[in-house]
Amino acid sequence: MRTVVFLLLPAVLIGSSITLPNQERSVGLFMTDEGPLLVAQEEESKEILLIFLNETFESSRIVRSVGVRPDRINDAAFVGEKLILVGHSSIRPNQTSIYVCLIDLDGRVLKQKLLNFPGAETWAEGLLLDEEGIYLAGGYNTLKKGWFDAFLLKLDWNFEVVWSRTTGGLSDDWFHRVRPVGSRLLCVGSTESKTKGKADTLIVLYDKNGRKIFEKTFGGPDWDKAVDALQFKDRIFVLGWTNSHTPYRSGLLLEMSLGGKVIKEHLLDLGSDFSPTGLVAIEDWIIVYGVVWNRETRFDPILLVIDKDGNLRNKKIFTLPNDQTVRRVVLWDGQILIHGESDNPFTGKDVYVLVFDVESILRRAQLLTSLYLS
Repeated sequence: MRTVVFLLLPAVLIGSSITLPNQERSVGLFMTDEGPLLVAQEEESKEILLIFLNETFESSRIVRSVGVRPDRINDAAFVGEKLILVGHSSIRPNQTSIYVCLIDLDGRVLKQKLLNFPGAETWAEGLLLDEEGIYLAGGYNTLKKGWFDAFLLKLDWNFEVVWSRTTGGLSDDWFHRVRPVGSRLLCVGSTESKTKGKADTLIVLYDKNGRKIFEKTFGGPDWDKAVDALQFKDRIFVLGWTNSHTPYRSGLLLEMSLGGKVIKEHLLDLGSDFSPTGLVAIEDWIIVYGVVWNRETRFDPILLVIDKDGNLRNKKIFTLPNDQTVRRVVLWDGQILIHGESDNPFTGKDVYVLVFDVESILRRAQLLTSLYLS
């Protein structure tokens, strides 16, 4: 199996590989004093890998974390030259609990905990840190109900539960991400219990004490799901996907007021299956990222440049062999870094990183906007 790391500049593509025995899944990418750090998890052994990269984004060393083997790590955060990892692990057959741990950059476990809620199954997908503590978003099931509620949990820095909140109905509901909006917490995900179709986007705003400020759902006659959100200017932008408006999966960008009113709905129809993963803000632009069905090359990474009014101004598809998955985008030193996985039919699942100059993406968007305004 190969873990492939690519360096992509405006006109140059450099590839390097690291021989590893199993299939890996990318979890997070961070900038450390030693250089870029790619965090991955082996799918079979469940081991956590810390892959340190040099200035050309080739592997310089790999650290295997000893004693950390949860079933799955879904998110990670870098704080004080340490890593917080969250996900879930099984405590008995068909029952999982939230797993959280703190490790140093030598892979040593400094603290770990399995959050066992008696009579319940839980998992965490999203992680947010601030000076007050740790916020985890995911799902919660009392086992007796047979379906999940959306779940938000606050921990202190000793991994003790401060408070937890659930929202849901008579079918599955869950949160995919928790993001800051001012001094509040915005959770986004999906609901199958409060829906006009098969599933709707679920958007809930809480204060730091877990008090619900508003709860909104949005969707059409088929499947709709929110995957990420951010506060941009004086608006909230919620990103998701939908097949309620096209025969294939399209992106959906909801523009909302800070009070929760939907102002505009922007359908990101690329003409074929598009699975968005997340969004980030750069100056006056929003970058939406994910993968698109590129027909001859299957699913490829893609970046969309959106202006402050929600209009699509540029798109860039990165044509790579085989199917790709995009996990996250990181902004660093005038560069955009994409990390995810690549399906290799000969060697298994590879981890990749794409790096390129921000201006190479924004320049054309600025030009197109100037022409549009003129």
